[in-house]
Amino acid sequence: MEKFRAIAVTALFTLIYGVVGAQIIFSEKSHDFGEIAEDGGKVEHLFTFRNASAKPVVLVSAHASCGCTKAEFSRKPVMPDSSATVKVVFDPMNYPGMFARKVILVTADGPLKDPLLVTGKVIPRKKSLEERYPMRMGGGVRADANAHSFGYLEHGKAKQSTFELYNHSEKSVSLAIENPYPELEFYLPERLGAGEEATINFGCFLPENSSVYGSVSYSVWLVVDGQKSQYPFILNGMAIDSFEENANNRSQMIAMSENFIKFGAVKCNVAKLSHTIEVRNEGDRAIEIRKVEISKEGFSADIEGDSTIEAGGRRKVKVEIYPSQLPFGAVVERLRIVSNDPKMPVLTIRVSAIVER
Repeated sequence: MEKFRAIAVTALFTLIYGVVGAQIIFSEKSHDFGEIAEDGGKVEHLFTFRNASAKPVVLVSAHASCGCTKAEFSRKPVMPDSSATVKVVFDPMNYPGMFARKVILVTADGPLKDPLLVTGKVIPRKKSLEERYPMRMGGGVRADANAHSFGYLEHGKAKQSTFELYNHSEKSVSLAIENPYPELEFYLPERLGAGEEATINFGCFLPENSSVYGSVSYSVWLVVDGQKSQYPFILNGMAIDSFEENANNRSQMIAMSENFIKFGAVKCNVAKLSHTIEVRNEGDRAIEIRKVEISKEGFSADIEGDSTIEAGGRRKVKVEIYPSQLPFGAVVERLRIVSNDPKMPVLTIRVSAIVER
């Protein structure tokens, strides 16, 4: 993400100003800080450059690929054949692991062609229990998170997910789970002592003959000393067919005529707008469309005709939006098509519109 952000900023300034070439020469364009402690404070490095042009050069701005990195420099003109420095400062707090940060410098004549680069490795600090368990569930019990994803939930195959708990109180508490879902199992200790940590294991199993496809979401509640927690545990997943181990090696069969649907600017008093896309079977055997889903209010989608698409066949999917039900401004939703294509069991198409008064 940081790499793409830096590229985007460079491209923007290049379009506006053009590129400044060899008038500024740096003695080095990258620096490796090596290993630094996350809680050791900011680190900095001075980059020295020389003005190799025949006129003064003025640095006007700097753009880093991350808010953890800043550049400090003088805006005074650097005379021909004179030198100056740019100080790049990196704050490692909350950025454990390897890092690479770019800084794009802009002169009065435009951005420099090559960014400055600082790299290194941040050694993680030891976090407090409150930091490790930020979610206050109630009754003195904290959790490391309250939402996880199972990812793909293949029929006939169990998936697991875990949450970590910590009893921040000074007394032992009883634990239980309110779970109304038969396909969801869990394990947790019945009691959690003061200052103790524990794990909740959740398992989800959809049978091979399950009719459930597409997005699934489970909200279960932790009960501490008989009181329901402040927040539920939310477990999401995408229910699909079960596939053989080597099914991923096959060629993709399902294909779409469009990957993006842009309704553009629409008036809020319009009752309904429609757009049709085409689903193709480019494989050598039939595929089944298990589900077409689009969940946000103000959108709908449905496949026209039989859900079975023979080899070489195609079907139309009608996507509709209802501007009068949508908020003003840009709205984006995702259309998902679930099929028994082992290479691409879920196709996602972005649907967008700009609702105007």
